Amino acid sequence: MASLPFNPDQLNDSDRTLYESMVARRKGQGAPFGGPYAALMNHPQLCKRIEELGFYLKFEGHLPRNVYQFVVLSVARQTGAAFEWADHVEHARAAGVPEQVIETLHTQGVLEGSFPAPYKLAAQILAETLFWKNIPETIQTAAIAAYGKEGFIELVVLSGFYQMFSTINEGFNVQPKTAP
Repeated sequence: MASLPFNPDQLNDSDRTLYESMVARRKGQGAPFGGPYAALMNHPQLCKRIEELGFYLKFEGHLPRNVYQFVVLSVARQTGAAFEWADHVEHARAAGVPEQVIETLHTQGVLEGSFPAPYKLAAQILAETLFWKNIPETIQTAAIAAYGKEGFIELVVLSGFYQMFSTINEGFNVQPKTAP
């Protein structure tokens, strides 16, 4: 499987400035700039737009961090994106996702697993969005009550965003970092 290498030294001046600003912004949040973003930097303007949405969802969005990380792990598990799982499992723990929830996701997935609140509602939404189906009104109403309208919308977008990232990671053979 081929990967898509990226060398920042080969960027022109304006793309280098863009790259350095994205690296600095993510570093300011304690997040590295690598993985799929490195592959996407082969198309700097597209990378910029994807990174802006990802930054907003991850650092400025309305969803509680534990629900955000539950969604990311759920999509990673469902799509088989090893990089996303490896990249987010410790973040999920740090955000307070219980170990039993993580283990259930890992062994059974979001569609087969049984989850306590607040993960059960997110799992119900993912059961629809992972298959590009309409979310039933009762689930939508419950999600808006739980997360607000903006949080509900972000949850749906987050599902699609990480489905896109699964495609990017698998398509460009983005691999988890291995311990030294």
